[in-house]
Amino acid sequence: MSKGLMDYVQAAMAEINKVDVEGAKGLVAEGYKVLDVREPGEYLMDAIPGALNVPRGVLEPAADLNYPGANPALRDGREDNWLVVCKSGGRAALATQTLQEMGFANVVNMVGGMDAWIQAGGATEVPSDENSTVVLKEPCL
Repeated sequence: MSKGLMDYVQAAMAEINKVDVEGAKGLVAEGYKVLDVREPGEYLMDAIPGALNVPRGVLEPAADLNYPGANPALRDGREDNWLVVCKSGGRAALATQTLQEMGFANVVNMVGGMDAWIQAGGATEVPSDENSTVVLKEPCL
């Protein structure tokens, strides 16, 4: 029997730290860094203020200690506190599990993702592309 996406997400959810939106707001207030693993077009429409964008598809090279093209803000942040977000929580769960396996000390998935954050009235901004790993000339709308 083959596995589907939700099989992987459910397995990751069983192995990671997670928090609801209200808990996530508290973590952000405490100084947790926000890692947004959505695609650049999603991120550039709205994001949690100050979030670093590293799409899920390039997470491993961006966080790798030995990869020359790694993102220093992520690669060198293994001891930092990270709140990981995506649109609804699935990609962030997979990313949180991956970061744990790569040696990140404190990563937490926000259950419900940006959908839940926005619905709960969480602060957002239209970010500049300087915090995005991939820079688009025109955001996808």
